[in-house]
Amino acid sequence: MLKRGSHSIENSFSIMRIEVCGGIASGKTTFAGLMRRVDLHTLFENFRANPFWRAFYSNPGKYIFETEVSFTLQHYHQIKKEAALDKINICDFSLLLDVAYAEIGLQGTQLNTYLKVYEEIKRELPLPILLVHLECDAETEMKRIRARARAVEKSITIEFLDSLNKAVDRQVHLSKGKQNIITIDSSKNNFADDELVKQEMTALMTATLGQLKENDR
Repeated sequence: MLKRGSHSIENSFSIMRIEVCGGIASGKTTFAGLMRRVDLHTLFENFRANPFWRAFYSNPGKYIFETEVSFTLQHYHQIKKEAALDKINICDFSLLLDVAYAEIGLQGTQLNTYLKVYEEIKRELPLPILLVHLECDAETEMKRIRARARAVEKSITIEFLDSLNKAVDRQVHLSKGKQNIITIDSSKNNFADDELVKQEMTALMTATLGQLKENDR
């Protein structure tokens, strides 16, 4: 379902972008990569470029401030540096997701400092033309995490996944009416392996972008 906000498809700092948000292992990178079929330019998060990401996964509570500030600035910089000007871009990361991480891990002066950085970014970088919200339950995410067997993710708990999903849901709810949102249940729609579902997802994206263009006429 498309939530229509007041944001114009042409008002994006000369950069038109779609952001994909969702919890860990919800399918963000897979979904973004799939959209190459409809000629979207992909921006993939290089999480290994963040010097704090390994420490964060080993102890999220201890290292979340520097990790989240770094990721948010990294995403901001990547959009400015790598986004195509002649195509619609799709990011497998989201500034909204960054805020959700901050919400569950920061408090007091650290949270206030983070939000000041975020607000400064928002002043320069307008909202995405579309937010793709991937809903996925924590149990499914945990199964996927175990299946991909990344050593650094071994310490992730189902409680953390559930908390992050709820924080994402809250941020999406707060964004309704302010930007365009589609929500996809990625636990039920297997766009990683099922060709029919892949076709359904690309058709959905094509129709959604067509509707946005029509609404902006």
